[in-house]
Amino acid sequence: MKTLIILMAFTAQLGFAADVFESGSGSEFSMKSNGISSKLNIYITESSFTRLGIEYYFETSGFIQKKMWQQFILGIHNDGPLSVEAAYVKTPELKKAEQLTSEYLNVNKGVKLEQFFFSNKSQIDKFKVGSENIEVPAGNLQATHYQKKNNGQVVDFWISDKVKPIGLVKLSSKNPKVMEQNYEIELVSLLVNVKATIDPKNSGPLTDEGKKALAIPLKK
Repeated sequence: MKTLIILMAFTAQLGFAADVFESGSGSEFSMKSNGISSKLNIYITESSFTRLGIEYYFETSGFIQKKMWQQFILGIHNDGPLSVEAAYVKTPELKKAEQLTSEYLNVNKGVKLEQFFFSNKSQIDKFKVGSENIEVPAGNLQATHYQKKNNGQVVDFWISDKVKPIGLVKLSSKNPKVMEQNYEIELVSLLVNVKATIDPKNSGPLTDEGKKALAIPLKK
C-alpha cells in the first residue's frame, strides 16, 4: 500500500526519545481514496532507544472487504535520521506474516518514504506552512500544517502534540495525473492497549501470495 509506506514516517518527526512511544498506543483514522472509504489504525509495537516498531491495520468498507496488516521496524540513530530495519505484511489469506524485500519499500513515484525521515526539528520546519485549526472526526484541533511535493504529487499534512504518539491529525495527497495518489486521511480517535497482529519471530519469506497484497515495485 503506497499510502502506508508514506504514513509510517510521521512518528519519526515527533521526537526520538523512547519514552514518547508507548507500546500499544496509536491512532485510528478514516481514509477516503477514489470514492472508497477505509479504516486505518496505526500503533506502536515496540520502543527502545535504538528501535521503534509500528504496525498498520487497513480495512476497506463496502460489499468486498479487504484487510491487511503491515509492520515496520525502524532503527534510531543519534547521528542521523531513522532507517527501515525490517518490514512485514499479513493478510487473512496468509498463514503467517511475510517479510518484505527491499524493492517493496520503493513503490511510489511521487513523494518518497525517505522524504519524511527527519533527524531534527529544523529539517521538517523547512516545509512548515503555518498553524491552523483543523476539523476532523476526532474534533477541532490546533495543528501545524506542512507540505511536501514531488513529481506532481502534493502532500499536505497536519501534526499536533495533542494526539501523541502518532501525531498525525490529517493528511491530504493530490496528483491530477495519478489517480492512486489522491486520498485523504483524518484522525478519528486515539488507541490504547492494542496488541500487535504480526510477530516478526514467526514470519516467513515473501511469497507470490504476499506480493499480491502489495503495490508493484518501481523499475530501476
